[in-house]
Amino acid sequence: MYQFKARCSGLADLMPQKRGGEGLSDTAKSAVRKIAKFDLFGYQDFEGNKYTEKGNLLEEQAIKLSGRKRGLPLKKNTERRENEWITGECDIYVPSRKLIIDTKCSWDIGSHPFFTDEAADKAKKAGYDIQMQGYMWLWDCEEAQIDFVLFPTPYEMLNSYDRPERYIDLVEQIPQDKRITTVTVKRDNALIDKIKDRVGAAQEYYQQLIQEMS
Repeated sequence: MYQFKARCSGLADLMPQKRGGEGLSDTAKSAVRKIAKFDLFGYQDFEGNKYTEKGNLLEEQAIKLSGRKRGLPLKKNTERRENEWITGECDIYVPSRKLIIDTKCSWDIGSHPFFTDEAADKAKKAGYDIQMQGYMWLWDCEEAQIDFVLFPTPYEMLNSYDRPERYIDLVEQIPQDKRITTVTVKRDNALIDKIKDRVGAAQEYYQQLIQEMS
């Protein structure tokens, strides 16, 4: 039986409200259709790019840097949790502090948010603040912190048009403690209630799509 549970990483796509009334927006419907196509046919339109590849390659280093910043021996979380509405696997869970930590690796100096307002804007624009609400809900936490980190891009990831000094040398000249910017997100139960409503509507639409193909 097909069942829809929203991934925390995709929650932001479901949140925009339909213009002029209740229900799913066009953006939300498009996101649900993509999930239905994957569940029905195994088709996925996004399979990663150089930005996600860098994040995956340097995730362990990012977690170590997050730990050094806080004086904690952090390790990657490997547990996936779910409830009736959502599913997710956070990067780091610190039970002693009821804290979620998520790392985001920047591609280069230009895209890295060195400044606090820049980091907050980037987190909101990318929907990371909504993603953190999902994690806090699943892990029963009161706070989440997003660490934007900047490391030199591995040389093997650069193409012939990329200048190594731009992606490696310039980055290495910046002290490492200046290459991590943290955004704190507090748990918002009113927003979590909105997530429930949006996911509930998405679940209904998803079942309509599945029935069309049955």
